[in-house]
Amino acid sequence: MAFGDYLKRVLATLLLPVLLYTLWSTRSILALAFAAVVIAIAIAQPMLLLQKKGLKRGPAVALAILASFAVITLLSLWIVPTLARGVGELAHDLPAAAESAKNAYEQFWDNSPSLQSILPEIPEANAQKPADPNAIKNLFNWLVKSGMAIAPDLLGGVGLIAGLLVNLGLVLFISIFFLLDPKSYVVALLYLVPPKAHPRAKEIVHALYATLTKWLHAQLFSVTVIVLLVYIILGVILRMPNAMVVALFAGFATFIPNIGAVLPILPIAIFTLAYSDPSKLLLYIPVYLVIQFTESNIITPQVVKAQLNIPAGYLMLFQLLITMALGALGLVLAVPILACLIVLVREIYSYDALKLRNLKVRFE
Repeated sequence: MAFGDYLKRVLATLLLPVLLYTLWSTRSILALAFAAVVIAIAIAQPMLLLQKKGLKRGPAVALAILASFAVITLLSLWIVPTLARGVGELAHDLPAAAESAKNAYEQFWDNSPSLQSILPEIPEANAQKPADPNAIKNLFNWLVKSGMAIAPDLLGGVGLIAGLLVNLGLVLFISIFFLLDPKSYVVALLYLVPPKAHPRAKEIVHALYATLTKWLHAQLFSVTVIVLLVYIILGVILRMPNAMVVALFAGFATFIPNIGAVLPILPIAIFTLAYSDPSKLLLYIPVYLVIQFTESNIITPQVVKAQLNIPAGYLMLFQLLITMALGALGLVLAVPILACLIVLVREIYSYDALKLRNLKVRFE
């Protein structure tokens, strides 16, 4: 072996741990960058539609960005205050509701001697000490910070909410730069690749873009279906309070695979307990779960399978791993990250290194 080849292998061996450590140390920033790319591609869809209608690129980009920010702002100003009011009403009525439920249970327990050996008796409270507001606030801040974990605290001691807003603004700001001149970033990546490999690198970039676009289209279909089903069945037919807010919440929750299916139970419970008969939860929650099961296991899979062929078992395992590394942002981005990794492994390793492009692999 020539000395030059030996030296290259030694340097590669030494640089690989450094590269892996750097990637791990900057994983939060890389996740923000990936989220910005996904958002840029999402905003680009209406922009491309406007361009097909004959509008020039500059006005199309401006209209797409303004429309996207307007929709996000309006939904935030509607959904968040509505949930806050529901929580306030629930918190106000919760002590009386808890006392009523306690009295009903005690009466049922006293009138059912045969069940007293099975059902526990509610012990009398030995103190009526109110909850500490500061302890509740600290617990909430800890849960949000440990759950989000999407980037370093850019504002230091200014506060948790301010830090989250800065992170969100940073992602949106970067996504706009990606959207304005996407080719310049691809050209910058090509400087890391030998000239003879430029055509192949462009093919891989196009494959990644097509994969993310397919995921966004499948996600849009899933959001539309779940919003319509929840609003029509729970709102129009069963008259659940604030059904549109719940429907939109359920639609956004579909971006979180598996876990997102059960998150809308929280606003359903809040609005039902605050504005309706609590016993209707026994109807609303099972109906919602049937809707979610039908949408996620019968309707959407037929579309998603045609767009992204990702085995469910791999996805759930990857969700656990990426959530441990990136927190809640990794949970939201699990599907597009896994889809991109599959494309990279398929194009670079399977097709280029192993020459399996035209070979059908079977297992019998």
